[in-house]
Amino acid sequence: MNEFKVGLLSFAALAAIVFMSLKITSQQSGFGSYITYRTMIKDASGIFPKTPIKVAGINAGKIENIELQGNSALITFKVLESVVITEGSQLKIKTVGFLGDKYLEIKIADTTKRLDEMGFIVAEQGGGFEDVVKDASEVVKDVKIIVTSLKDTIAPEGETPPVKKILDDLKETAKNVKDSMASLKRIVKGNEDKINDVVEKLKKFASNIEEATDKNKDGTSISKLNQILDDAGKMANDLKDIVQDVKAGKGTVGKLLVEEEIADEVRETLSGVKKIVTKVDNIRTELALFTGVNTDNGGESDASLKIYPSPERFYELGLSTSELGPDKENTTERTVNGVKTVETTKSTDKDTYRFSVLLGRKIHNWTFKGGVIESTGGLGVDYNFDRIGTKIGLEAYDYREDVGVNLRLSSEIQLWNVFYGKASLEDSLENSRSATFSAGLRFTDEDLKGLIGFFF
Repeated sequence: MNEFKVGLLSFAALAAIVFMSLKITSQQSGFGSYITYRTMIKDASGIFPKTPIKVAGINAGKIENIELQGNSALITFKVLESVVITEGSQLKIKTVGFLGDKYLEIKIADTTKRLDEMGFIVAEQGGGFEDVVKDASEVVKDVKIIVTSLKDTIAPEGETPPVKKILDDLKETAKNVKDSMASLKRIVKGNEDKINDVVEKLKKFASNIEEATDKNKDGTSISKLNQILDDAGKMANDLKDIVQDVKAGKGTVGKLLVEEEIADEVRETLSGVKKIVTKVDNIRTELALFTGVNTDNGGESDASLKIYPSPERFYELGLSTSELGPDKENTTERTVNGVKTVETTKSTDKDTYRFSVLLGRKIHNWTFKGGVIESTGGLGVDYNFDRIGTKIGLEAYDYREDVGVNLRLSSEIQLWNVFYGKASLEDSLENSRSATFSAGLRFTDEDLKGLIGFFF
């Protein structure tokens, strides 16, 4: 009863995750029938399978495969059949957001004939004259707004022009100045003695200023200023000597700037850092979660993470668990009254865990991998049918001493979007063969971005 409740709870959680992932990823490419097209570009940096294809700014498809064709990249992608891609349409690589994530934008040509399946769409290599005309049009609009605003400011309709108002204000100001001068004349006429007293005081103040600025007297302000200027001159000479030493290559800074070997080492170091940052930015990941049942071992679950430093190489980390593990034999020897007896007992572990660490390489539709498979050494090969989302694989490994090499034949098929089904046959060459049936989810970087963005 407890196993039934746990299984029911696991199925409910898996169904919730499937619903949420489908709700998120359903907004990326749409659903329905697709038509496959191709294009050639000179530089495919930052473009990977499942990169969005947009028409009029809306997701209409995604990239299926990228492969090297001569000195160019051949990109195979699919577009919803409901979107009519006509002959003469063009494709352009664009970026969006601060991180510069890339996508492909298709500009539909104004023709009526639909492009055949697997047809080629010409890729635009840069901005065209249309962008220049668009920018010029925006500038003309801005100039028109400025001219209209200036016209309303100088001569608004039905109102007195601002220039005339300014002239009237100047006329009024001149009249006020004339009245003020007349008032000042009347004030000065009766206060000559007071004005003379103010003039005498100004003379004394000027005399004090002249004495304070005498450079020949010690302690005056001008002498102190001269001392400051002399010190500044000495500092300038010291700085000049330092610059000459640097130019001559003396000291650490001088050697760094003058010696070519040190400069080359600095440039190589910066170039290495740039390459490391570029490689980290190009890394892509794929996460897979599956759960199911084995005819011998009961419930089984596995999780794997693939890390792609480049489109053709990957590293895979995996963890598998099953309700029942392999049988183990324990042998006990006993001697009673000189008689030796041997007892053999068998035991089965429960809730066992196994790990995988693999290095793989993809060559066209083939994938070759090797390393640790379920806690033992092994090799594997897969063949991918990218157009229908199906994969078949063969793995050889051994973690059971009594059976020998386990030859596992498996098949995986894309049921819907990120939802996959998987079936495998264990020990396919032995009499103790068993079968495993499971279902689960497979996410790429774009799928995870959409899922994380939904919650945060």
